[in-house]
Amino acid sequence: MKKTTVFLAGILSCLTISAIADSKVSVYYPGQQEISVVSHAANLSQLVASPALQGKTWWPGTVISERQATAVAEQHYQQLMARLKAWAAESEGEKAATINNVIQQLSAIKVTGRLEATLDPDWLRMRPELNRRLAGEYSVYTLPKPHSVTLLGAITGSGKVSWQPGGDTRDYLDGHDRLAGADRNIAVIISPSGEITQAPVAYWNHRHVEVEPGSIIYIGFSSWSLPGAYEDLNQQIISVLTHRIPD
Repeated sequence: MKKTTVFLAGILSCLTISAIADSKVSVYYPGQQEISVVSHAANLSQLVASPALQGKTWWPGTVISERQATAVAEQHYQQLMARLKAWAAESEGEKAATINNVIQQLSAIKVTGRLEATLDPDWLRMRPELNRRLAGEYSVYTLPKPHSVTLLGAITGSGKVSWQPGGDTRDYLDGHDRLAGADRNIAVIISPSGEITQAPVAYWNHRHVEVEPGSIIYIGFSSWSLPGAYEDLNQQIISVLTHRIPD
C-alpha cells in the first residue's frame, strides 16, 4: 500500500508541476477582433513555430506580454496621465497647451506588460539562452512590416511620417516646430523592439542617428520647463511608450 501511495503521489506531483508550467498564449492580429490561441507552448521557440504566427507578423516589432505585468503597465499609464493632467491644471498659456497636446497624443495609445524577449526565430536558434520558458497566460501582438515612423511629444504635426532609408533623426523633424517647453537638443528614439536611443539634434551637438521603421521619435519637455515635482515625467513617458501595443 505504501508503494502504491508513493507512486500515486508522484503522479499527482508531476501533473501539478505540468499544470503550473503550462502556457496559454492569445495572439492578436492588427485591426481584427478575432484572436488565435496557442496552448501548451513550453518555450518561445515552440510559440513562434505555431501556425498562428508563422508568416503573420513582423518579428522585430512583435510584442509578447504577461498578464500580471499588463496590470502593472496599465496602472503606470493611468498614473502618468493623472500627473500630466495635474501639471496642465497648474500651468497656463502656451505651456498648458503643450501639455494638453501631449495628453491628447498619449490618450490614443494602449499599453501592455511587455516582456524583454525576442520572438525572432533566427535569433532564438542562434542564441538558445534567449529561448525563455513559458508558464501562465500571455498575449502576443502582431503587426505587418511598418513603413513609417511616429513623431510624438512636444512637437507640431505629431503622428506617422514616411520612413526614409538611411534617414537621420533630424530629417524626420524638418518642418515640425517644437512647442513651448520642448527639448530642442535631444530626441529620444524608441525602436520597435523597445530599445531606447538618445539622438542629439541641435545644430551644436548633432550626431547622425538613423531610425528603424516602426520607431517612435519622442520630443520631450526640456529640463528647465519641468517643475521639481514633475522632473521625471520624460522618463515616465518613455517607459510607457516602450510598453505600447503596436498598431
